[in-house]
Amino acid sequence: MKQQQTIYEKIEKSLYKRDSDCTDLSPRELQAKKRMMLCVSKLMNDPMTPDTDLITGLQNGFDGAVEAVSQSQAYRDITMVNKLVGNIQLSAKNWYRHIIIEGAKKAYSLAIDEKDTRGAAACLNVIGKYTRADKDDDAPNWDEMLPPSLEPSDDITLLDGMKPIDSAELEKKRIEFRELFKKEAESTQFKELKKDE
Repeated sequence: MKQQQTIYEKIEKSLYKRDSDCTDLSPRELQAKKRMMLCVSKLMNDPMTPDTDLITGLQNGFDGAVEAVSQSQAYRDITMVNKLVGNIQLSAKNWYRHIIIEGAKKAYSLAIDEKDTRGAAACLNVIGKYTRADKDDDAPNWDEMLPPSLEPSDDITLLDGMKPIDSAELEKKRIEFRELFKKEAESTQFKELKKDE
């Protein structure tokens, strides 16, 4: 029996479709979809928006943009939004870190051109701080790394796409290879004898 989809699974599949194309969503689910889209767009505009601001906005209906919901519904919506967009704040932090480092590099270049040693040192300090160049690399915890548990087997079917070869067919192939290599070896020896003569 096919498992019934949750409201959030249905919304996720039709999140970026027009409302007129979402025939499988009920009016209540369309309202939830509208709330999701509003929260996602707010996070895209400002990734550092705290969840509390979104929850407050959902409870107030974002000043009439959507229907106001209860606090518990707002928390459920935010959980779904976080599943949809992932940890967008982490990527935003990486972007800001990149901007800071690039700005510090340009400032360092200008400080060197102006022969401003203090400015250059301050830029290097910023670069070192944001690249963590002043700290040792985190060594892996070798105790937590376990080698794969492999069990020896002579069953070839355990390998993907491999089929066992019949014993008679295998022996036939061996005979063919012996004949082939024997001819090759004899022709090579014959060529070497001719060279020696």
